[in-house]
Parts: sequence; C-alpha cells; structure tokens
Amino acid sequence: MPRFGSPEALAWLGTQGAYADSVELKVPLVPPPGPAAEALTGRPAPNWSVRHSYLLDTAALDLLRSGVEIRLRRRARGRYDLSVTARRSGVGRERAVPRGVRVEFDVVPGAVWQDHEVRREIGAADAADVLAGAVPSRELLSPTQRWWACGGGHDAVDEARLEELTVHGPLVVHRIKVAARPGLRRADLEHFRYPSGGELMELSTHCWPQEVSATATAFERLLDERAVAVAEGHRTRSAMWQDEIARARVRSGPAARTHRGHRPARRGPAPRR
Repeated sequence: MPRFGSPEALAWLGTQGAYADSVELKVPLVPPPGPAAEALTGRPAPNWSVRHSYLLDTAALDLLRSGVEIRLRRRARGRYDLSVTARRSGVGRERAVPRGVRVEFDVVPGAVWQDHEVRREIGAADAADVLAGAVPSRELLSPTQRWWACGGGHDAVDEARLEELTVHGPLVVHRIKVAARPGLRRADLEHFRYPSGGELMELSTHCWPQEVSATATAFERLLDERAVAVAEGHRTRSAMWQDEIARARVRSGPAARTHRGHRPARRGPAPRR
C-alpha cells in the first residue's frame, strides 16, 4: 500500500505543482536511532552531524496557533539562519504567493501540505545576543519576515505580539546522509530531541514536483529493502513543540517560565547495536 499521500494528490503535484520550489517526502521512524542508521547506511555506528534549532514564539504560542512557525537554526560551522514559515493544508494555490516566499510541498503518510517560507542568513553574533537574552528576538526578523509572521497564517497576528517573542529550545537535531540510489536522490535520517527528552525521528528526501510519483515509489522500496521500522501516524515538529511547551507550563504552574538564553545541548543519540 502506498505510504505517501494519495495517488490523486501525487498526480496533481506532478502536473500542476510546478510553481513549487521543491517537494519533500518524509516518513516517521521508530526510535532508537542506532538500528535505523546502521540499516540505512550499511555502516556500524555511523557518525551524526549536529544542529540546534530554536522556536521563537510567545509564551502562549500565538504564532504556532495561527499557523506560522519562526525557527532560528544553528547549522554547520557556526552559521545561522532564520525562517518564518506558514503552513497550509492540501494541494492547489489558495492565493498568490508573494515574491521572496519559497514554496515546498510536504508529503507524508496520509497527508499533503504546503510550507510557504521566508528565510535569511543571520550573523552568529546577532544570533548569540538573542539566545543569551541580551537582544529581543524580534530584532532578528527582517521587515518581510515580520509581515509574513503576522499575515501569512490562517489567522492574522497583531504585530504587537512580536514584542513578546521568546526563545524555546534548543531542539537538538542529529542527521545522517543516506546515499542516493536509482530513482531516489540523497535521503536524510534525522533524530530530533526536545528539551524534555522527547524524541522524533524522520527519514526524508527531496525532489522536483514532476518527479514525485517516481520518487515516492523509490522511497517506499528503500524502506522495504532496509526493513526499517515505520512509526504509525505522523506528528509534525510544530505539534511536538506545542506539547513540549504545554507540559513545561503544567510542571511550572501558573508562573511558567519559558527558556531565555542558550542552554547546553544534550549529547547526540548513542548508536545502539
């Protein structure tokens, strides 16, 4: 049985989705990460690259609730970028996409949605000031990103809410590249660990819209041949963030505190043999 979207949705993407910049197919896997990494790479105890990701939102998650996610990401070699992404369900162009907004379709088991993203590079010193709480988070947003944060989602957000942005995280991301194979470009195995210790693991690959049907077939073949354990259902990282922060507020009581400043990241997932 096909794991990705529906045949009708994939056919639409292949013929009508050319306006999108890319398509990402991804499937949730069952932790722990070690066995999946070894099965997919064919190497014992492969090395993971490490990134840190932070959610910028209000204490009440006004942006996430409106359908917008602001993410500050620390990438390889100390580089940073900041993205403001509005998520819309289904296929089709609901409205015109403003200039500078990158469109990507996410195809997962049982669902398809669109991510409309405005991203830019951030200087390491500027990012460090925000993570340390020395500079308000809103200062990282460009004028276009501020506009998209307030108006890109399914509900409008008062610009005054951007004054209340704080830093949640870090989300520690460990990644391993899976070599390309016939019909499939490089895939990425990613393990996400939230501050509370909650885990999410995904295998993903990218393609052009016109390649989506063939890529989905090749991706399913990879999962079957390597016998990796696919998780039931799919939870987005945003949904996990909402649960994470809600639990933290319950533990802290009425005077819940959100994270300000950079906390030491957990070490990577130890491969299990």
